[in-house]
Amino acid sequence: MGVSVPLHKEIEKNFSVIPPKWQEAATDGTLQRLVSIMDTPPMGVLGVSVCMDPAPWRYYISVSTSQPKGDLEEYTVPAATWAIFPGEGAQSSIQELEQRIVTEWLPTSGYEYGSGPDLEVYLNPDPQHAQYEVWIPVVKKQG
Repeated sequence: MGVSVPLHKEIEKNFSVIPPKWQEAATDGTLQRLVSIMDTPPMGVLGVSVCMDPAPWRYYISVSTSQPKGDLEEYTVPAATWAIFPGEGAQSSIQELEQRIVTEWLPTSGYEYGSGPDLEVYLNPDPQHAQYEVWIPVVKKQG
């Protein structure tokens, strides 16, 4: 459950859309409300990038919960095999980790992108020393 913004297919444009949505969620009480209803794993605030055609691309700031949705948006993450990468540091370090996963790990891993969203799991919200995980759906390469 959470709130979302539309994503652009031109990836660079999303850097001007997503950070202000996080700021808005932090200042209007949404983030605190989400944390208060988080009750199922993964236990962290989630950034969910849904970029699967033909559905509209969206970015959700959300938590995993069994609570009723009320006025929040609901998105169900499909079952997948996940490659999970831990990280920590300033908020910008998560983009660096995501880039390294795609350019360094994925090409040599024996896996390729599966069908499903990318997840950012924020375990500790401190903007200067955040602890997080990046989850990407993967399938074993054929051949």
